[in-house]
Amino acid sequence: MQQRLSLPSVVVLVVVAVLAVQSQSQMLGGHQKIADHQNDAKVQEVAQFAVEQIADKTGKHLDLVKINSAQKQVVAGLNYVLVVETAAGSTKETYEAYVYEPLGNQPLKLTSHKQIDNEAAQRKTEESSERHSGALLGGYREVSTTDSEVTQAAQFAAEQLTSQSNSLSPFEVREVLSARSKVAAGKVFELKLKLSQGNLPEQIVQASLVVMIPKCH
Repeated sequence: MQQRLSLPSVVVLVVVAVLAVQSQSQMLGGHQKIADHQNDAKVQEVAQFAVEQIADKTGKHLDLVKINSAQKQVVAGLNYVLVVETAAGSTKETYEAYVYEPLGNQPLKLTSHKQIDNEAAQRKTEESSERHSGALLGGYREVSTTDSEVTQAAQFAAEQLTSQSNSLSPFEVREVLSARSKVAAGKVFELKLKLSQGNLPEQIVQASLVVMIPKCH
């Protein structure tokens, strides 16, 4: 008989990869697909910039035709990864472009680019779509941020952070921003949390928890 996970009845093996970022609304981490990138004004701006820079570097006259896929990664600023279809006269060319947007409204920078064939472009678009639909690498699946297991896991993560802190004020969960899980040697949760601690600015943290599901006898 299967038993639904309940954190008070499991053994928590480890809490890892806790990264606190003060006064930020986004989290440092992996690339995330940008939904509706065709109608996203910022993505359009970045794509146009990338095509212009590639044209300048290659000496070709390139026009942006279509954005096949777009992802972004939060670093000290933003990294964009775009697959763009261009027209070089009567010839279609597809490029993968990496564009960095620094903090503080600094100019965009094309950090790298490469021309890819249609098969590679299709593969990258499909991989991006799979991540967005929940078929994530490593067997992870998106789960509801209001799920009871997620709520309990988030509370446990906050308690663990409190126990590791020198502050007298406990961490409190303000919001579960995203959650995903997979079944491995137990159940693994990866959570993105908004936490508060006393009078300090709210923090965004990423917490990974591995829990063991007790066997039923």
